Amino acid sequence: VEGRSYMFRVRAVNQSGMSRPSRKTRHIRASRRNTDTSVVVSWEASKEAKELVGYYIEGSIVDSNVWEPCNNKPVNATRFICHGLRTGEKYIFRVRAVNAAGLSQFSPESEPVEVKAAIASPAPPYGITVLECVCDSMVLAWKQPSFIGGADITGYFVDYREVIDGVAGKWHEANIRVCDLKENKKYQFQVRAANMAGVGIPSLASDTFLCEEWTIAVPGPPHDLQIREVRSDSLVLLWKPPVYQGRDPVNGFYIDIKEAGAPEEAWRGVNTKATEKAFIKVANLKAGETFVFRVRAQNKAGVGQTSAVTEPVVALTKAGTKDIVVDVDDNGNISMNFECCDMTPDSKFVWSKNYEDITDPSRLTLETKGNKSKAVFNTPEEEDVGIYSCLVTHTDGASSSYTLSEEELKRLLEVSHDHKFPIIPLKSALAVELLEKGKVRFWLQADKMSANGKVDYIFNDNALSPGDMNFDKNTGVIEMIMDSLTPADEGTFTFQLQDGKATNQSSLVLIGDVIAVDLLLHYTISFPYFITAMFAAGPHFIEYLGYEVTQECCVILKCKVRTLKGFPAALFYRQTASVDLNMSIGCDAFQVGNMKKETSALWYKDGHQIKADESLANSSTPLKITSTDEGIRLYTFVNYYNDLLQVTWHYKDSAVSFSDRIKSGVVGEQLWLQITEPTEKDTGKYAIEFNDGKGGLRRTVELSGQAFDDAFLTLFLSGRARVAGGLPDVVTIQEGKALNLTCNISGDPLPEVTWLKNDREITSDDHCILKFASGKFASFTITAVNSSDSGKYSILVKNKYGTESGDFTVSAFIADEADQPPAWRRPLSLL
Repeated sequence: VEGRSYMFRVRAVNQSGMSRPSRKTRHIRASRRNTDTSVVVSWEASKEAKELVGYYIEGSIVDSNVWEPCNNKPVNATRFICHGLRTGEKYIFRVRAVNAAGLSQFSPESEPVEVKAAIASPAPPYGITVLECVCDSMVLAWKQPSFIGGADITGYFVDYREVIDGVAGKWHEANIRVCDLKENKKYQFQVRAANMAGVGIPSLASDTFLCEEWTIAVPGPPHDLQIREVRSDSLVLLWKPPVYQGRDPVNGFYIDIKEAGAPEEAWRGVNTKATEKAFIKVANLKAGETFVFRVRAQNKAGVGQTSAVTEPVVALTKAGTKDIVVDVDDNGNISMNFECCDMTPDSKFVWSKNYEDITDPSRLTLETKGNKSKAVFNTPEEEDVGIYSCLVTHTDGASSSYTLSEEELKRLLEVSHDHKFPIIPLKSALAVELLEKGKVRFWLQADKMSANGKVDYIFNDNALSPGDMNFDKNTGVIEMIMDSLTPADEGTFTFQLQDGKATNQSSLVLIGDVIAVDLLLHYTISFPYFITAMFAAGPHFIEYLGYEVTQECCVILKCKVRTLKGFPAALFYRQTASVDLNMSIGCDAFQVGNMKKETSALWYKDGHQIKADESLANSSTPLKITSTDEGIRLYTFVNYYNDLLQVTWHYKDSAVSFSDRIKSGVVGEQLWLQITEPTEKDTGKYAIEFNDGKGGLRRTVELSGQAFDDAFLTLFLSGRARVAGGLPDVVTIQEGKALNLTCNISGDPLPEVTWLKNDREITSDDHCILKFASGKFASFTITAVNSSDSGKYSILVKNKYGTESGDFTVSAFIADEADQPPAWRRPLSLL
């Protein structure tokens, strides 16, 4: 009875009788225990209050500073049960008294108390099976109770009884390995589970088993089947190998599945080939269906007995289910993280690798805080590859797994390196431009930089202090302008960028003739007309001479020309007489005047004299060769083109066989033959044959020798694989430091990139990380330089138009030798 005090004593009994009683206990007051939503609060009575009415109690979750009343009317006793609390939370309480004069002040706060689930003895185990049997003993297995009473199972009690002619005898106690049995006798078993609250009720009696020594060649049944990671379309099944292996060791397992409630003949195999592992992920399940499983082991003699059937499981992803999430923090630490929303006060996170307990703490560091657990890789290596899983105990199967493959480990290591040594991304590498009055602009554009970013200008390992420099942090454009380039400026120009932990650099090497040639190539590709005028020292046509007839029958001759200072204005000629011309910017024109349609006129076009009644064939210009983005083009112009003009192309006196690679066409007044991806086999004599009804004409050109080389060179320069700069000639670096170099790669089609050390190919690993990003940037990183890294390095780029390489030398030194320059240096040329 609650509120009364009791004393207790104990007596033991055996076959001879009952013992004397033990010493009696002290007085024990009966009181209600705490439950998973309630706590008993007691206090000492107030001695100073007169005509006491009762007490009011308030509770608060620790650190919440929010107090809530536990009772609505005064309590006359000095103890009270506070209900409606949250399981797993910690509470503090305070009390104040009340009488006719009013309320007292609050008492001091109580010590924090955790609201734990009520503890009870476990439910009965079930599924008792025999795993091994010899002449006088058996090995038993059973399934853990579905309800463990709110506390861990501390042990089991096993009873057995003999069955004779179907009649069961008296129960006897036994150990887990049931001994002292009689051969060829039949027995039944029952099991009870125990926890800190006591021993539960026994299980139902098992089936009747015959005690006889197993001599079969095949294995016994697997046991302890467990189901984890249940999702709507998959689950993971685990088991333990048979205790009895048969004549030979077990070498594989077969798993069977069927819908719960389906007949025995509905069993079907999950795997057609035996698996050596003691676990399997069963995929392609139908969501919402209920399944059961069983496992069989095999050895050389064959497939053995089936295990006990699992409990039915529904293929359904429960609400709030979480999966393991892999993360790489700012310091490059790789971790696996798991969160559980259904934890109880006794729940624990249990991590395993390949579904076996992790026994090597040097590989992982486990951290648990609240309902989150983290497994951090100490030094990720190839031996860490495997399946990692996390199970939360005392929950309804909360679990998840993550497969760390070699490819995933490599990816994570690259991300880890990027976080440890972040790189500022560049939109464009360091480049050089020629400005007006001979000034030279060095510039690059960073993709992302904060307002705190900074840049250092380096020339041949010496810091520069240029007078005209600019760093636009909004656009990321960084530039340095020099008045001119001289032979004294040959060497390596480098922009070094830093933004917090992130760094990057880009270099441009100008040595010897490379200064002039590099500028020439740059402007030939970017501004072809300007560079032609600049180096040819003369005017040139942007658009050739053409004509236009207005509605008033006026003929306007037009062209576009560019002239430099010091050259005369353009002149138009009619027959042999020059005509004055007032030039306009961008378009120069001369009006011939009104003409009658029947008037025979004479004018010039592209240097060829044209008469109105002249045949179209005779108006064609000489056959010429040029290069395009696709290949080599042969072309000619006619006065005007119509369908009456019949055109035939010839190659080595035979009609050209057209294909996807060789095509012909007409654009305006230009007739052309296009050869895509030309090779040496395409060299030879080409001809175009005209016939317009008034006469025929044949024009020829030889695609060989210098003509082929010049056309192919232009194509070659536009698409050839190139190392466009960015690598220094020599790097002198202290041991232990990180080295990061980036260079620009160009070429169409995209080049193949190969790195060499001392003329031998190297591959990316944890120490030397090689990347080729966005088809433009090739980076070379050594995480911690040591003496063995010294040597000659090369990057080799290759596509169908050619191969090019960039070389640099790494010289590592010890800190004490920092002031001593390397004994050798080798110049670098880009061409």
